[in-house]
Amino acid sequence: MRSIFLSVVFLAFFHSVISAKSPKRKYDLESWMRTLSPKIRDKKLSQIAIPGTHNSGSYPIKIGSPMTNLHYLLSDLADSNGEVSPSLMNFVRAVGPGWTQCQDHSIAEQLKMGHRYLDLRVYCDEGEYFLHHFFVGSNFTDELVKIAQFAERQEREVIILHVKSISNCVGGSVRRLLQLIGGIFGDKLAPPPSGTDFIPTYGDLVKNGTTVVVAMPDGQGNEIFDWLWDEDRIVDPWANTASVEKVRSFVIDKMGESRSPGTLFVSQIILTATTENYMAGFAGSGPSDLREMTLDLNKDFRSWVGDVKQLEPNIFITDFATKSLIRKIIDMNFKRDPTRNKKKGSFCLFVWEPVSPVNVYFKICI
Repeated sequence: MRSIFLSVVFLAFFHSVISAKSPKRKYDLESWMRTLSPKIRDKKLSQIAIPGTHNSGSYPIKIGSPMTNLHYLLSDLADSNGEVSPSLMNFVRAVGPGWTQCQDHSIAEQLKMGHRYLDLRVYCDEGEYFLHHFFVGSNFTDELVKIAQFAERQEREVIILHVKSISNCVGGSVRRLLQLIGGIFGDKLAPPPSGTDFIPTYGDLVKNGTTVVVAMPDGQGNEIFDWLWDEDRIVDPWANTASVEKVRSFVIDKMGESRSPGTLFVSQIILTATTENYMAGFAGSGPSDLREMTLDLNKDFRSWVGDVKQLEPNIFITDFATKSLIRKIIDMNFKRDPTRNKKKGSFCLFVWEPVSPVNVYFKICI
């Protein structure tokens, strides 16, 4: 009977090895929605696992980039009178870009890599529009043109543009910005949901050719521009911590809470650096910048991202995401069949065991 025992052990080991490897999904990151369309056609936009980027337009930030929200970034370093010494100003200018640049690929490249949600912070300066994260990033007008070119080329890819803030814009700057967006995207702009509990399906958006969603804070022109989504349609809780463990716990807890059926849900897989992080990085006793700090978080996220399918995943935004991490998110759209091993997916071995005076055959399946 020893051979039976060894066969069972071998079978269990072999099955565990092949089960541990998820099946290779064949799709092009640049057009993954089109490839997956039979699976996601009838799903609401809130029911699809979608990768996105945090502070999407921060990729050009470098030492020497102009500062924008100076007072907010320096609030922890100011004295009792709210003033910052020149030496600290120089320190922030030298160290700050490394902690405010959140992406290392252009927005056009982010879209090609599979991201379909963009986190956009707009800053107005002398009649021009920029994206920023405390420092000036990319030119927003140029980015809108490139996004529109991608949307025209990939007509079955739905893109969500979340304008999270608009700073330093006075007079009619916001209205002109919205007119600019409307002129660039035209009929591709998706109208906002008609009911508080309604979100359109992927199939409906593609069928209507309205594959670009634009959301802004309430009061920024929602009543005038009939394609503008209210920001309340996007729920994006923020952990606001520099701890990898706290981010994981926060995201899982929030994903498990009940949601309104009329909203999109964003899980922010991001770390928030503190003044202590800046000082430690400068002194060489910690990560030197946000990119280095994010390595452990993204590695940790890859280890558990596929285990939260039962929590109704939707949008995940990250800093410095790799293609493998993006694929992990997209792969969440493939639901595992719970009957797979009970039918033709079962694996069986026929074992022969000589038992005097006859030969005995066993069929072992797992």
